[in-house]
Parts: sequence; structure tokens; C-alpha cells
Amino acid sequence: MTEAKKRKSAEVVCTEKAYLGEKKFKFEWLQSLAERYGFDKFEYLHKFRAFRCYRQNKHLDWIDINNLSLINGGRRLEEIRLKHQVVSPTRAVIQYPWR
Repeated sequence: MTEAKKRKSAEVVCTEKAYLGEKKFKFEWLQSLAERYGFDKFEYLHKFRAFRCYRQNKHLDWIDINNLSLINGGRRLEEIRLKHQVVSPTRAVIQYPWR
């Protein structure tokens, strides 16, 4: 069995795939984030334009579509007017270069 088949891909719960596709969002970004931080599930909340990141059914952090694009070498995808509650930097799992 190859290494790629051994790794289980993270579950992505998203009802807005067409919308995100229009914005040039790439779902592979989530898989690389899952591999780096051990997330096993992402849940998209459209009003925040962000994904809740889970490990073992516990919500640990948020990442919005703009930050995902930025950490993958892209540009901001959209103006986000309604922000999710920011996780404290001491509790945050995802390490941003600008944090």
C-alpha cells in the first residue's frame, strides 16, 4: 500500500463548494493543513467564510479562506465582513507567520 493510501484524508463538511470554486479556493489546502497539524475534520461556516478545525471531534481552531490562501502563497480571496471569534494565540493550533 502506498504512503498516500495509508493516510486518511480529513473530512470536509461544506455545502458551498460551488461558491468556493468560483473564488478560486483549493480544497487541497485543507488536506495539507490536516497533515501539518493533525486535523481530521473541517466544517465550513459560510457566514464567516471560515472553516472550523477539529481533531478527535474537538474544535481547536478556525481558519478563514483568506488565511488559507495566504499561507499557500495566494492572495486574499474575498472581503470578509463577519469574523469568527479569534482563538487566543496561546491556545491556537495553527501558527501563522504574521501571528
